[in-house]
Amino acid sequence: MLFSMSAQILDGRKVREALLPKLIEKISGCSVIPTLAIIQVGDKMDSTSYIRAKKAFAKKIGVSEKHIQFPGNISQEKVIDAVRECNTDPNFQGIIVQLPLPAHIDRGLIINAIDPRKDVDALTAVNIGKWSEGKGILPATARGVQELFEFYNISLKDKKVVVVGRSELVGKPIAVMCENEGAIVTVCHSKTPDLVSETRKADIIICAVGKPGLIQARHVKEGQIIIDVGINRKENGILVGDVDFESVKDIVAGLTPVPGGVGQMTVLALFENLADIC
Repeated sequence: MLFSMSAQILDGRKVREALLPKLIEKISGCSVIPTLAIIQVGDKMDSTSYIRAKKAFAKKIGVSEKHIQFPGNISQEKVIDAVRECNTDPNFQGIIVQLPLPAHIDRGLIINAIDPRKDVDALTAVNIGKWSEGKGILPATARGVQELFEFYNISLKDKKVVVVGRSELVGKPIAVMCENEGAIVTVCHSKTPDLVSETRKADIIICAVGKPGLIQARHVKEGQIIIDVGINRKENGILVGDVDFESVKDIVAGLTPVPGGVGQMTVLALFENLADIC
């Protein structure tokens, strides 16, 4: 653990650059240049921004990608058809569906239409079953958080970890990863009664709710590690996390910034997953 009166910044950009050569080497050793199919429904600004980051990173590491975009009102059946075409196309080694999807589309049906062998997000039922037991690849954000801990030599074994956020995409995989690493995990959410009491008991707080400034100074104590997974865009376009950075930075021992923290690791981990399944 890290202990100081001023938070060490757990820099996702620094970690990503350190791990990049190993990923590039692994990609170059694949029998073919991996190609990732990125399926997007609609033109949500944040989704488009995330896809742009993935495309730029793919180019940086020598991976090909194909961005398949549909209008927001497309039928669920046509999206499933597109996923199945990618499943059978030998040119695609990996497939992701950019989330969230429009309300009229059943996310579970779309995700589970992906061939588990090409599921680089590890969100199909088959892959959830594997990583729940500590096998197979982890969803990208959970893997990114895991690698952030490893880089900064932060052990999870026997640590009290509070995960604030219980989504299938982020909160649950992170909680499972921490448990598999030997942590004592409590899962909370933004409406948890007396959230302050729960978070102050923790050695490590991981917040993934999507609510700007949810974690304030009153939620934390000295010596804690805070991992801010939230990425929220304010009306002025500035990105902020779920943690009020300014109010906690002089209390806790370690803290990820937003931007420049977990988001950097998520993109890296997605392509590490692609390399692993090639």
